[in-house]
Amino acid sequence: MRKKNVPFFLIFVLLTFCAKDPELLPNYFFELNLTRKLTGSEAKNFVNRLHFNSVTNEKNEIGFYGGVKGNAIIYVTFYENESVSIENYKKMTEKISPENSVFTYGAYSIVSGRNIYQTYGMGQTHYVFTSSNKLFWISAEPQWAQDYLTEYLKILD
Repeated sequence: MRKKNVPFFLIFVLLTFCAKDPELLPNYFFELNLTRKLTGSEAKNFVNRLHFNSVTNEKNEIGFYGGVKGNAIIYVTFYENESVSIENYKKMTEKISPENSVFTYGAYSIVSGRNIYQTYGMGQTHYVFTSSNKLFWISAEPQWAQDYLTEYLKILD
């Protein structure tokens, strides 16, 4: 490598390794505003209260979205690695299968190359999937839930 290319190469390497992870809970997304964000113990406690018992000790983040078109929620749980997130994805989707819960019409599909579990309940469409060491649960208005999911997956890619 010639010496005059070294600075360009170093800048390229630094920018590549310093690339920021995507904002998992953007302030504005899909014409909806982030109206509330829970992190840390507040998010963990919210998830546990939602289930009426302790279901997580992991790091969690929750984003509540609202706007003229309706409401959505994005739940993110962070695990130590990808295999643990996939293991918990499998456990969760078994527990929320229609035979075991208030959710109906549960089915797996591939969306944007990801294995997504989709179900319905409590007036919303719900999607569960993993990305790296993270487990996501998205709840959105049925009329636009699929588009919301598709747009959100673009943020993660």
